[in-house]
Amino acid sequence: MDGGIVFLQTAMPLLAVRLGASAIMLGTIGWVAQAVRLPVCLASGHLSERVGRATIIVLAACGCALGCGLMAFARSPWQVMPLYVLALASIGAFFAPLQAMIGDMSERGQLRRNLGSYNIGWCVGSAVAALCAPALVRAGLPATFYAGAGANLTAAILVLAWRRGHASRAAVEKAADSTDPYPTYGSLLLIARMGHFVSYFGYSTIRILFPKYAITELGWSEVMVATVVAQQLVGLGAGILVANASPWWRGKLWPQIAAQLVMMVCAGSVLWVRSPVALGGAFFGFGVAQSVVYTSALYYGLSGCKERGKSAGIHESLVAAGGVSGCLLGGIVAQSITLVAPFALLAGLAGLCVVATMTIRRLPQPRRNTGCPC
Repeated sequence: MDGGIVFLQTAMPLLAVRLGASAIMLGTIGWVAQAVRLPVCLASGHLSERVGRATIIVLAACGCALGCGLMAFARSPWQVMPLYVLALASIGAFFAPLQAMIGDMSERGQLRRNLGSYNIGWCVGSAVAALCAPALVRAGLPATFYAGAGANLTAAILVLAWRRGHASRAAVEKAADSTDPYPTYGSLLLIARMGHFVSYFGYSTIRILFPKYAITELGWSEVMVATVVAQQLVGLGAGILVANASPWWRGKLWPQIAAQLVMMVCAGSVLWVRSPVALGGAFFGFGVAQSVVYTSALYYGLSGCKERGKSAGIHESLVAAGGVSGCLLGGIVAQSITLVAPFALLAGLAGLCVVATMTIRRLPQPRRNTGCPC
């Protein structure tokens, strides 16, 4: 599924720019789709507790495949928008039930390992797809969209094939009624979610708005843009592998602050760097930092046994909220100031996140439980 998303989000901005989209139009396509995605994220996790996780997951994967495949036939930015909305809304419905399902199926002591496997799977898939995307772009944008649709349909087929092994609805309801045996992470969950939001503000800025800047002002080819932007996902994948090698980040404040600082520096470097190699390195570093806040926010949110669907929905809604804010605000400043201005905005937001983290660090710290089996 994540490979399909990468193909979609690589090709969509390039197609929109090719069809004449301005910076504000490009941002509008992104923020409208993410704005629709946000309530879907919140609703899908809760709904999956009533109709079943797999049902929502399969329907969502098929919806994303439909939007992705039809985008190959778009002939104007206004035709791109509703199809991207359909694809992003479907993505919003896909991940919260999937994450909640992992929580349902994780016995005591297995949550961190299972979430680690999930994170490694989607990040490696994204990184491989990102590295393959330039070759698909060279073959043609329609081929990229068709590859995305095929990856989405593959996800639906795999879930259907695996459905018999899923937790039953009764097991989900039983888990929702059980007593929470896991530690409460308090302010660390809030801090991780702040960084998680900033990271997806940056994700949308890099993947949706950067192509316009690179093609218009730097004079890069579409293949070069796809190659450089791919480094963000490569960094994210590499970071996820490190984050899941051991629980070195769990229950600690310093990894959150370090990740926020790295995001700030990497975003700020785009303001004066023009080399593809240097910008690729900056995006790689941003992806590594994103892996820390993403892993922490997901783990801390799902550590309890109650309302996993709701918690996963909040996690995914922050992805959408970051996308809405990044595309909307980034599109506005790109149109009214300069095409590189969204990265100044991103760096400033990451800096504010550092300040907020330092302000709330004196709030009650997580309950230490060295015997936590998570």
